[in-house]
Amino acid sequence: MPKTIPGVPESISREAYKSLFEAVGIDPMQTKELSFRADGIHATVFALNNDGTRAYDPADGRPKHLIYIPVKG
Repeated sequence: MPKTIPGVPESISREAYKSLFEAVGIDPMQTKELSFRADGIHATVFALNNDGTRAYDPADGRPKHLIYIPVKG
């Protein structure tokens, strides 16, 4: 059973979840990982072809972009 921490919800709504991605301009359907850390937001997203489909790399499967959005101010 997970530990309960005061102020941390057990779940969030689908709308709140989508809002997190919209706030940083990242498509959740193309996201492998998104993490909020003390220094900023780190994301791993799938690389896309010009037609919007996921790029394929035989050596790695799917190429990815690593994104870092720092917290400022």
